[in-house]
Amino acid sequence: MDLRIGPTSGVNQVNNVGKASAKSSVEFTEALLSGYGIKLSNHAKSRLVTREVVLDEEKIQKISRGIEELGKKGIREGVIILKDLAVVVGVPNRTIVTFKTPPFTKGGVFSQIDGAVILE
Repeated sequence: MDLRIGPTSGVNQVNNVGKASAKSSVEFTEALLSGYGIKLSNHAKSRLVTREVVLDEEKIQKISRGIEELGKKGIREGVIILKDLAVVVGVPNRTIVTFKTPPFTKGGVFSQIDGAVILE
């Protein structure tokens, strides 16, 4: 028995709005990244939302530059470390695999990589 007063349609709209804005945020970020030839793995898409990572044009340029620098050294899987973000990338296919946000000191282990570049 529903004891609520007033219309009950759309009761859960708040949850749907949050999901829709997260999805549009990921789509917007993917569009920005594609301009630099960078892709997001499904895992990275999930981390983008759960860790509330914001990639602006400046960060994307740095990530692109980091991928290029890693590629010059023959690195296939690497980490790009920015001031407030670590980005694990697959270099040959220019794909962001995952994100790590501060604090980096707790559980800051990066596995299955063969190089890193520190920018900033």
